[in-house]
Amino acid sequence: MNFLNDINEETIILCSNDAKNSILSLHLLKPIKFMNLKEFRSNFYFSYDEKAILFLMDNYHLKYENALEYIENMYYVKNKHYGIAKLDILVEMYNKLIENNLLYFNHEFREYLKNIHIIVYDLLVDKLLFTMLDGLNYQVIDREYHNYMHNVYEFDNMIQEVRYVANRIANLISNGIDIKKIKLLNVTEEYYHIISWIFNLYGLKVNIPSKSKLTCYNVVRTFLSRLDDISNVPSLLDKVACDSLVYQELFKVVNENYHYDNLELLKYKINNSYLVSPKYDNAIEIVSYLDYISNSDEYFFMLNFNDSVIPKTILDTEYITDDIRLDTYLDTTKVINKRIYDRTVKCIADIKNLEITYKLNDFSDSYYPSWLCKLYNVNTYEFDNTVSYSSTFDKIRLIDSYDNYFKYGVINNDLAILRHNYQVKYNSYDNKFTGINRKYNGLTLSYTNMNVYNKCAFKYYLSYILKIKPYEETFQMLIGNTVHYVMENCLKNNDMDYQKYICEYLKDRVLSNKEKFFLNKYTNAIQNLLDEVNREREVSSLEREIYEKNVTIDYGDNTIFTGKIDKIMYHTDGDDTYLAMVDYKTGRDTISLNYLHDGIDIQLPIYMFLVKHLDFKNIKYVGFYLQKLNLIDDDYRLEGYSNSDTDILSYMDRDYTNSKIIKGLKVKNDGSFYANSKVLSSSEIDDVNNIVQEIIEKVISKIKNNCFDINPKVDNNRQIGCEYCIFNDICFHTEHDNVNISSQNMGGEEV
Repeated sequence: MNFLNDINEETIILCSNDAKNSILSLHLLKPIKFMNLKEFRSNFYFSYDEKAILFLMDNYHLKYENALEYIENMYYVKNKHYGIAKLDILVEMYNKLIENNLLYFNHEFREYLKNIHIIVYDLLVDKLLFTMLDGLNYQVIDREYHNYMHNVYEFDNMIQEVRYVANRIANLISNGIDIKKIKLLNVTEEYYHIISWIFNLYGLKVNIPSKSKLTCYNVVRTFLSRLDDISNVPSLLDKVACDSLVYQELFKVVNENYHYDNLELLKYKINNSYLVSPKYDNAIEIVSYLDYISNSDEYFFMLNFNDSVIPKTILDTEYITDDIRLDTYLDTTKVINKRIYDRTVKCIADIKNLEITYKLNDFSDSYYPSWLCKLYNVNTYEFDNTVSYSSTFDKIRLIDSYDNYFKYGVINNDLAILRHNYQVKYNSYDNKFTGINRKYNGLTLSYTNMNVYNKCAFKYYLSYILKIKPYEETFQMLIGNTVHYVMENCLKNNDMDYQKYICEYLKDRVLSNKEKFFLNKYTNAIQNLLDEVNREREVSSLEREIYEKNVTIDYGDNTIFTGKIDKIMYHTDGDDTYLAMVDYKTGRDTISLNYLHDGIDIQLPIYMFLVKHLDFKNIKYVGFYLQKLNLIDDDYRLEGYSNSDTDILSYMDRDYTNSKIIKGLKVKNDGSFYANSKVLSSSEIDDVNNIVQEIIEKVISKIKNNCFDINPKVDNNRQIGCEYCIFNDICFHTEHDNVNISSQNMGGEEV
């Protein structure tokens, strides 16, 4: 950095943060002002805040991320008419923001630049930067790059690759190298888990840039579930307040965005904010090979030297594509990729102590080495099993070798030496849940996750505490959500143009031909379902309806129970409210109270309990029903439980004795109901509500106390708890874990 010695007057140095830190470490007293490219660009052209994004969202009906993308692309266009729609809309938006004083211009900055020297140090200089620097006193200086040669090592899989790096690092540390002088390069997210696992077995700590969404935490989900009005934010924050890093981050996000007075913006910011894990002081860092300036006494390991990973490649998928970049301030992707390639080669050659590795396979895919390998010597590495830095990892390898031998008759090369050095209890596994030391920080419980807990507590633990199973929207779920949206809007607006609402809900969804085929079949079924609902209205005295009603019950200690009821039908007569509930189902769900006392498959009783917490006076339950829509049963009548008091039941169906809207409701000549009719007395309905209350409180207490035993429920060899479970390869449950339950008939046979 000899150029620093020549600086005697005020100078702006444009550089990366790593280069800035490297210069500052020299402790020179020089009149230097550091800026990164984003700071320079904002001062040279314009800056903006959330108000500009909100303006575009409101006036152009955009999502937050789309509005942000439009503003960021405004830097690359000229204020003129292009005759190209994608560019002209950027110019139009740019001028609209100026008209509304939503872009901020630092007019003094350009004048300031005319009288100052600018040094662009060690940056990839693009067309936009050259445009800004045109006519100014500037120079571009690259750092002094070395030209070290390196070896590349090939490994069969990711585990072997990471094991090699862990071995080499352990060897360096055993030879007196400070762990802070060891760095990892080119580590992508799929490596995080393997590095954390293997390095921990070697006693090595790595500062993996792990982050978790705020919405993963109960305190945040509770806050969002109650957030329906921006004015309620302060009181809601008080209600969920607790002494935790999660709450502090939530408070920070709210504090930064509350003054914009926009509920959707606040929700977006919370949903897209993360809690970053704290760093270890004495640990290995993961750094960027394109920015980090290495020292000769540091040691680097570049993993993942695979095709499509390195060199990084920019695809022509941005908003401003290559075919319209010519008259903008953007280089083509071809020019950008050539620049990245040149810098990658120079940065790798500049590192003195560097070892490069790549894999051929991981757990599911095969990989090719990077085409940069042609620049280096490629070797296949053979492990020296006479040297070990982790006895724990060696024992795991020994067990893996036993598996290969006993299951497949394969003798691994290192089996003999591992058997000689270690004794392990092979094939002796205790699957019992031994407890966790988890501090309770709140709970948002719903029917869905409570039903999982009651079927098997350990399945709940894996699903909702460890969150092993990612959320994936299936086509069946999409159909279900579409049906709910269409039914709500058709009935609420008294507008039976269901096709309009289907298109409205699916406007942003790209469907395959197969999905379009089945959607068409479901579309016809929706028409039949609406016809059935209209028939119900003709015979029902429950003339008032509420749709998709969210209900939340606060149990204190940052604990809530929540649910959404598809449809509530009711009629008020003086101080009495006659009420029925309907839940739309697109699958083959059943409704029964057979497992009521076990808390299993009790969605409608849960909804009946939730209704008690709404502002209805003296509720008289008329019934609670499923209304199915699927492609197998061409029958859309209500299925469920009705009140056996005929005076109450008649509010649902004035001609209940010949009921054509409630399935399975049969009346004898003497006016009584057949035994298989699903009817409950008012006192039995009260009993159901009391049982539901007890079940909810019991589950909350158990979750608070970290009771997550492997206890799948079984009824007469029916594996209720293990049906469709994806965690069999984790729990290894046995018959001794099963909890036997038995169905208890209540109010008629199962539908």
